[in-house]
Amino acid sequence: SRILSLFMKETPDSTYRFWLASGVEAFLRGSDYRSQVLLARSGMLRHLVEGVLNTQCSGNLQTNFDLLGELVKGNPEVFAIFNEVLDARLYPRFVQVVTANLVDSNVFIRSVLLSLEFFAPRLATIRAMGCRYDMESCKMRLFLQHNSLRLLRDLMTVISVDEVNQENVCCLNTALSFCIFAQSHDTLGRYITGIRMWEVENGKHGQVTANFLSLVHFWKQYYRFRGKDGFSLEVSSGIPFAKWKGIVATLLEMLQPAALLAAQQAHERAQERASGAA
Repeated sequence: SRILSLFMKETPDSTYRFWLASGVEAFLRGSDYRSQVLLARSGMLRHLVEGVLNTQCSGNLQTNFDLLGELVKGNPEVFAIFNEVLDARLYPRFVQVVTANLVDSNVFIRSVLLSLEFFAPRLATIRAMGCRYDMESCKMRLFLQHNSLRLLRDLMTVISVDEVNQENVCCLNTALSFCIFAQSHDTLGRYITGIRMWEVENGKHGQVTANFLSLVHFWKQYYRFRGKDGFSLEVSSGIPFAKWKGIVATLLEMLQPAALLAAQQAHERAQERASGAA
């Protein structure tokens, strides 16, 4: 608690803030459900949200987002507190910062996505625990529900193969996590087709899909000989590494130019039939 107190008292430009944040993040990664709730109720959650919204703290944006992601991750009670903090005044500003700074916010987005997928089949158990979390009114669930395709499209292009490194490869992993869950909900084909049609309609053929195909090829080579990194990805996400490799194999097929053209043509034929029926 002393480290947390010191962290929250440090000014945004303090050289000690980053190191204190590292200690708090390490604690959160090994903490249990009750510790997350305790820290959230101690004022840390509101402090991090306010840090995200403070435009003068751009250097600390990723730190705030990473800590916030660890704090809310997999914890429905903390999500309930988070929902209360994001009131009508703060919520629009918060999601605007999220979408405008994906390199900084993508790990937080992944934590939210993983948590919501974890909660969905366990809602009865969550209610039986006396937790206040309500998925229907969850602001972050509604945000992802209405913006998932846009977020995926933007994540596909936020970095290129020439720019990717150990610090920003997380952006690629967040995009892949969207694809993993889309595949589990049988919506991956619709997502890829939707992005292809966006390229066509905006005169940007291949700008998104070709860039992402190159990144997926990179991912396959990057993790081929990095067993520890693959294990870390599996542990942090709760998704077996075999599923990560599986979605990469699927995307390497779906993002081929011939496959994209076939999906585009099928979509256009469906639209023509719908117009004829109308």
